Amino acid sequence: MEILELALKLNKASKDYKIGNLQRIRTSIKGKRASTEKNIFNTAKIKNNADWAFHYGGRSELQFNIGKEKEGIRYGLAFSLESSRSFPGKSILNILYPKILKLNCLIREKPELFSDYKYWCHFHNERSQPANLVPLPPEIIKYKYFIFFGKLVKEQELDINTILQEFDKMLSIYILVEDQVDIELSIDQQETEQSYFNRQQIKLTLSREYTSVERETNIDIRHSVMQLKLKELLEKKYGSKNVSIENSLGKNRVDAVVKHKTGLDFYEVKIASNLRSCIRQALGQIIEYAYWPGKMKANNLIIVGEYPLNENGKRYLEFLNSNFSLPISYLHLTI
Repeated sequence: MEILELALKLNKASKDYKIGNLQRIRTSIKGKRASTEKNIFNTAKIKNNADWAFHYGGRSELQFNIGKEKEGIRYGLAFSLESSRSFPGKSILNILYPKILKLNCLIREKPELFSDYKYWCHFHNERSQPANLVPLPPEIIKYKYFIFFGKLVKEQELDINTILQEFDKMLSIYILVEDQVDIELSIDQQETEQSYFNRQQIKLTLSREYTSVERETNIDIRHSVMQLKLKELLEKKYGSKNVSIENSLGKNRVDAVVKHKTGLDFYEVKIASNLRSCIRQALGQIIEYAYWPGKMKANNLIIVGEYPLNENGKRYLEFLNSNFSLPISYLHLTI
């Protein structure tokens, strides 16, 4: 089956599926006027002998993609890191890096969304072998690379409804990556207060050489960048002798600790796909660090993330503070 024919069939049958509302969903996410295009694929722009197609407007997005491979037909989601008339040179990289970071966060946070998919990439005329989906490594997040994850079937086994059902499942991934708004939201008992604060120099992931791509898309590298920026901010405010990072608490480490005359503050940095996920991931850790096994080690608990605190997040933290007497606050930090 030719890609143009496949796109036409998918457009026609999509009316009975959630993916048939893709353009309306895009309008809602982007906050723009509704597009005149109502279909998934703009078939007027697909050549008769085309080997691939992506959804209308998907050039700068995580795109719904169909295409030919040597084994058959692929269908799923993709990032195309190539230039175009609308995105000349390497400008597309700056647009897609934050989205790749969000995808990497989601793969780590919600692996169940990706368990059925394989990923591979194309560069010039070469293709990598399909592999189990993991956070995208920096060696493939490069200019002119095409990165795909989804499914691959023999052409004779192709089924329009199966593709649309899979697109429906993938719609949640697309929305989580593209939406700029928060869509949802062991320790030794013999420790002393002094053991909770130390100024030992810990070698962070950032201590090795790293690329700008890693800084933008690698979760661990970005965490270290944030951690060091937090350290600089806290040292400027409280003095370097009162700030420590990577403090050991048994087998755990607190991202940053500030020492005051009246006690300690614990800071926990999280790189996540949205504000709610950031708070969720940090909350259990920082509470355990501060109170397990029934002993108060810190006066204030601060979650540090890249997303501004919205009204829902503010109400949530205020509720925890007032109803459970948890001294938790949020620090928005950008890098």
